[in-house]
Amino acid sequence: MTHHFKRGWDQLVTFGKSDPGKMLLRYGKYLLQLVIVIVLLVQILQIGLRNVLAELPVHPLYYLLFLVLYFALPVTEYLTYSTRWPMKFWQSQEIFLKKRVYNKVVLGYSGEVQLFFWLQNKMGIGKKEAYEVVRDNNILSTLASTTVALLLLVLFSATGRLTLQEWIVLDDLYIVFPVSLILLVAALFLFRKYRPYLFTMPRKPALLIFFMHSFRMILLTIVQVAQWYVVMPWVPFEIWFTMIVLQLILSRIPFLPSKDLVFIGVSLEFVRHVEVSTAGIAGILLVNQVLDKVMNLLLFSFLSLREKRA
Repeated sequence: MTHHFKRGWDQLVTFGKSDPGKMLLRYGKYLLQLVIVIVLLVQILQIGLRNVLAELPVHPLYYLLFLVLYFALPVTEYLTYSTRWPMKFWQSQEIFLKKRVYNKVVLGYSGEVQLFFWLQNKMGIGKKEAYEVVRDNNILSTLASTTVALLLLVLFSATGRLTLQEWIVLDDLYIVFPVSLILLVAALFLFRKYRPYLFTMPRKPALLIFFMHSFRMILLTIVQVAQWYVVMPWVPFEIWFTMIVLQLILSRIPFLPSKDLVFIGVSLEFVRHVEVSTAGIAGILLVNQVLDKVMNLLLFSFLSLREKRA
């Protein structure tokens, strides 16, 4: 059975690398994104476009907090990668901002590929070392994000701060974290002999980077709730906490394209079941998306032009 699975996987990988396979993946991704956009547009039209436009945020703090949300990851990555090599802050932000755009707009982990080549070409790092550090940083970032997501999920559920119970059955949610933790520990134990091939970073810097990414996730959660709250302070915190949990859950689903648009669609469907202005929620979520895309376009264009002139 293992042999058949490996052969099937090899055939799938070979097809994915072929021209027809690449074309199928590319157009399949575009088609799925188009479906998501159409569903979202239908939801907005059902609310009423005029109502959504009337509810767009005007509080200046909303836009200031957006900048914190946008730049948190590139700044954190500068701190984490600086534990291995000395980096100039502004020089590092050029690649980390472009990495963010590649992962958001092109394809997940395409930014890591760009970073891998940048470390070799700009920093003079060897191929093997660059690969190992990029891989280890991504593993630690994913582990920190997943751990914080599970902790917040259990915390909000245990304290009655979630309203998801009215929408989805989550009575046994408190077992998710311990079960996940046990599975993680078991996986680490079973695959410990393969550690040199899967993870090479020493324990001390690994723990430091893990806590850096964990702190970033907790900070982003607080800032995100604050950003929504300044626009609609009358909305109960239970609603904001539930939306945060939905966002965290969706962010952990691998290979899900256009996660931000999916989050907006799921959030709008959720608020239909609670006494909250759907148009207001749509307004604050859509503005974030527009701002994110505008920032991506402006920064990527500026950095690309600057790179060509250099």
